[in-house]
Amino acid sequence: MPATTRVIRRRGPLTALEGAAPALAIGDAAARHVRLTPDGLAPWLGESPAGFIPWGDVRLLVVEPPTTRWPHPMIGDSVGPQLEGLLSGGGSFVEGTETPTFAVRVTTDDDVIEWGVTQHYLSGYRRAEARATTRLAEYLIDRPEARVLLARPAELLDRIATLVRLRPPIAE
Repeated sequence: MPATTRVIRRRGPLTALEGAAPALAIGDAAARHVRLTPDGLAPWLGESPAGFIPWGDVRLLVVEPPTTRWPHPMIGDSVGPQLEGLLSGGGSFVEGTETPTFAVRVTTDDDVIEWGVTQHYLSGYRRAEARATTRLAEYLIDRPEARVLLARPAELLDRIATLVRLRPPIAE
């Protein structure tokens, strides 16, 4: 990322970027990700933007982060490969070495654009964090006035983190 933009905090697939160009990133901000700003959204590859779509052109935003059943994805990423090595006799059940991604789809009046964004964890994200990311995307489309919150991504991420920690009166 340019020296004027820095990672402040991360929660699930979301990363708060602050500095000269504050944004909320979906995906790994050091690799392929989508940045949401009050003006629109843009795919990025590391430090380089690869386009821009103003919010006025966006009709639908769908984010599909993968989930894990591990209590924390880091456990799945560290223990999972060890178990795979033990159970497979040193071989691998998984073919290929491509970095896992998940889809972020943007529908405009003219087109449907799908960007693959890089995951932070190979095993996926906690279900509550993945759901919060999906619901945030829906909320930003349904309530255009809420997009101003993207100007302060760390505060927005703190609000999301608080909501994820709260349990509804009737558990899922």
